[in-house]
Amino acid sequence: MKESLSHTNDFFNDSAVRFRYFDLGTEEKFCDLTSGMNHIVFLSGGSLWIHCNDLTPLQVNAGELFLIAKSSVFTLKPLLASSLILCSFDSLYPVHNKVVLRIYSAMLPKMDFVFSPLPIHPMLNEYLSTLQMYLQQGMDSDFLHAMKFQELFLLFEHFYRKEQMAGLLYPILGQSPDFKNQVLQHFPHVGNIDELAQKTGMSRATFDIKFKKEFGISPLQWILKEKAKHVYFSLSEPGNTLSDIMNKYNFNSSTHLNRFCRQQFGCTPSELRKRLTTID
Repeated sequence: MKESLSHTNDFFNDSAVRFRYFDLGTEEKFCDLTSGMNHIVFLSGGSLWIHCNDLTPLQVNAGELFLIAKSSVFTLKPLLASSLILCSFDSLYPVHNKVVLRIYSAMLPKMDFVFSPLPIHPMLNEYLSTLQMYLQQGMDSDFLHAMKFQELFLLFEHFYRKEQMAGLLYPILGQSPDFKNQVLQHFPHVGNIDELAQKTGMSRATFDIKFKKEFGISPLQWILKEKAKHVYFSLSEPGNTLSDIMNKYNFNSSTHLNRFCRQQFGCTPSELRKRLTTID
């Protein structure tokens, strides 16, 4: 995989927004970009499959964009040699127009989430072309990334319908986006709900109330659903052994993993893997 912008591994410790440009060959793939970040992917050339969480793999073509939300597990597999620009960001906090974000959030109760790309508007193509030239010329400053992020959301606001933007940002919007961002950031790294509540600086009781209001279900129900997405994804990806999955997702025995899969998917891990392989 050729990345057209050199960078240091610790850049994200210093910046909440980062743009990068990639060329991908057909034998290459992304399995992970930067843990704990959201990514808006702009496919400027080629075609690829995106497999994200437990969703059906989706083909995306040149001229389309999509969002990979923080904490997602995913793979991008090019069907053709592809070029893309990534906008990676920690949260929506830097977006200047908080009013429009609240408008998007207010639309969520009337929407069902559907993972699908949006077309790249012609004016956005002009923006991406200039941004790509900047990156290829080594213009790599925090200020540039921050300003281009602001410009991007101004373009989104002006050239896309509110319904389109609410649909794109659905996984990371909410009544309390900062709280939601904290949950998405910390839940993969904690052992239980009490630890997650501590990470947000709340008592368990306050956390449970706020969580139910934001996500619509209890913390336990949500964590089980998220864990199921990750297990499903790992079972669908070749090369992941059951032992790997047990270690990665804190299952203390094969019996524990089997019981979890039966509860979540109605079958054993081996049966689910065979089913997914057949579908593939």
